[in-house]
Amino acid sequence: MAPARLVASLLLAGAWLAGSSREGGADHADTCVEPTSLLQTRAVGPLLGDFIHFVEFLEAVQRTALRQAESEIGSFVRSGVFQMPVAPEINWPALGISHFGITKYPGFDIPKVNNALDAVVDVLKYNLSEQADFIAKHTSKLTLGLVAYKEALDAAFVNGTTTENEVFELAQVSASIVTGTEELLTGQARKAPFIQGQADRAWDTDTFASTLIGNSLLAIFLEELPEEGPGGATFVLDFSGEIQNGASRLQELKVRAVRNAPSTLLRARGFLKNTHRGPVLTQVQVGLLAGEFTRFNPDGPAEQWSVAKQTLGALGQFVVETFHTAMHLFGGSSIAAAQRSLPFDSLLHGALSPSATLTAFTLLEQAAILHSSHNSAFSGMIWDANITDQVALSADIADFFFKSSPEEILGMERLKKVPKWWLGGAPKFVKPISEFSKVVGQNVVKEAADGDFLEKLSVQLFSLTSFSDARVVTQGSAGQGFSKFFSNVMLVCGILHTAIFATREAITPLMGRAETAGFAPVLLGAQIGYNPSAQISQVFGALLNFATAAGYDAAPELGDGPYPGFERVPALARAAAKFQSDLNASRQDVLEFFGADYGKKVFLPAFYYPKNTPKPFGYGIVATTYI
Repeated sequence: MAPARLVASLLLAGAWLAGSSREGGADHADTCVEPTSLLQTRAVGPLLGDFIHFVEFLEAVQRTALRQAESEIGSFVRSGVFQMPVAPEINWPALGISHFGITKYPGFDIPKVNNALDAVVDVLKYNLSEQADFIAKHTSKLTLGLVAYKEALDAAFVNGTTTENEVFELAQVSASIVTGTEELLTGQARKAPFIQGQADRAWDTDTFASTLIGNSLLAIFLEELPEEGPGGATFVLDFSGEIQNGASRLQELKVRAVRNAPSTLLRARGFLKNTHRGPVLTQVQVGLLAGEFTRFNPDGPAEQWSVAKQTLGALGQFVVETFHTAMHLFGGSSIAAAQRSLPFDSLLHGALSPSATLTAFTLLEQAAILHSSHNSAFSGMIWDANITDQVALSADIADFFFKSSPEEILGMERLKKVPKWWLGGAPKFVKPISEFSKVVGQNVVKEAADGDFLEKLSVQLFSLTSFSDARVVTQGSAGQGFSKFFSNVMLVCGILHTAIFATREAITPLMGRAETAGFAPVLLGAQIGYNPSAQISQVFGALLNFATAAGYDAAPELGDGPYPGFERVPALARAAAKFQSDLNASRQDVLEFFGADYGKKVFLPAFYYPKNTPKPFGYGIVATTYI
C-alpha cells in the first residue's frame, strides 16, 4: 500500500493532468525554482532521480527563457529571419550537467547550447505566442505528473526483493492514478483506460497482442509472405536481424535497428493471418540456439506462448523507439532549417508554424535522455546498445523520412492490397494531408520566388542535415517540391508520431521487458515460471514510457493551426478549413471501423478518433513532436 504522502502527491498530479485543478501557467510559474539553483541543489542523486531533476531543470529553464524570449522577440520579428544558432554536438558536462555525456548526430547540426538558458530562449522564438500558450497550459502539468510517477516507482526499491511483475503492477496502477483515470482514488474515471492492456490482463491475450501489432507503429514493419505461412499466416513481423534480398529501404533500416539491439533481447519473428477486422497472431519463433529459431504456437504450453509474445513485443519496443527518435530528429532539423531561412511574415512561415511548437525543445530532451554517450536510454539506462551506431541509424531514418513517399513511410508500397486495419487506419489521413499541402505549395510559390525563400530553405536543409535531396523543396513551378516536404512533415511528425501513444503498453509485460534472455530456460522447457528481481532498467523504462506517451489534455492537434498569414489569401484560408474538415471525416471513418468498446481486450487506435470521442487520457493526433 502506498504511503499517504505518495497517494496525496499522485492525486494532486492527477488533478493537474486531468484539468480538474486550476489552469497551469502563471500560478505555477510564480513558485518555479530558478534553473541555476535547481541544478546546483538537486543534480546529485540516484540515476532515476537524476532523470527527473533534469526534466524539472528543463521546465524551470523553459519558463525563465519564455520571459526572456518575450522581451526580445520584437527585434527578431523586425529583422525578418531568426538565425537560431546550431552546432554539430552538445557536450553536456561542459554545461554543468555531468549526468550525461556528449550527443552528436552524424551529418546533422542541432540547436547550439552555449548554456541551457540561451538555447531554450532561441528555440522558443519561432512561434512564441503558440509555444507560450502551450507551456502555460500543458508542460508544467506533465512535469508534475512525472515527479509524482517517479515517487511512486521509487517504492519499487524500498527493499531488494521487489520482482519484475510487482514493478509492472505498480507502474500500471501509478500511471492510472497520476492521470486521474483510477476511479477508486480520484472519482475521475474515463470510459477508456490509460493503459489499454492493463484491465484484466488484456495484454496477455492473443487478440490484444495481435491488434497491438496491426493497429500501432509495428504494422509498418510487417512484410507480406510470398506464400501461406504457419496457421494460414499472410504477414511476418521479422525481428530476426536477417535481411531479405530486394528488401525495401524501410525493412533495411528495421534490420539495422534489430542488429543494434543488445544481445539480452532475444531475436524473434511473429506470423500473422490477415482478417477483415485485424491480424491474428498464429506463431512466434524465438532465436534460442545459435542460428536456430524455436516455434511457439497458441495451442502450446500457455506460459511458453505468453513469454514468446513478450519476447517479440520487447524487441518491437526497441525498434519502435529507434524510429521514434528519428521522427524527432527529422522534425527538429526541418523546423530548424525553416527558422533559419523563412521570414516571420512569410506564408511559408505560416504553413510550418504549427509544426514548430516545442519541436526543437523536445529534440534537446532526446539528445540528453535518449542519445547521450552515457547514462541515456540507449547507452545503458534501459538498453546497452552501441550508441554510436544508434545515433547514426537515427540520422539515416530521418533522411528516409525526408525523401520517401507516404506509401514507403507507412510500409505499404509493396502490399497487394492495404488492409483497413493497417497502422490503426493511418492511411486514411494521407489524402487530406496531400491535398492540403498541394494547395499550400501552389499558393506560396510566387511569394517564395520573389524572396528566393525556397532556395534559402533548401540551403539550410542541406547544411543542417544529411538530407542529400534537400533541393527537392525548390522543384516544380506549382510548388510541388515544397508540397512534398510539407506533406512529410505533417505525416511523420503528426500521424506517424501519434502512433507512439501505443508505447504506453510497454508499461505492461507485453512490450516492457528491458531484457528477455532470461526467458530462455522457460522457452526451452527447463524451467517453470519467470519473475526475477527488478532492475533499474525496468523502472527507468516505465518512467520513460510514461513521459513519452502520457500526452496532454486538450492540446492543439494536427490541422488546428493557426497558420499565420493564411487569412490574407482566400484560397489558403479555405484550404485550412477544408483540411480540418477532411481530417475530421477521416477520424470518423477510423472510429466507425474499429469502434470504441474498450472491454473487448483489443488494442484500439483511439488516438486517431474524433476529438469528442471517449478515449484514453492524452490521446489525440499530435500537431508535431511536442512530446
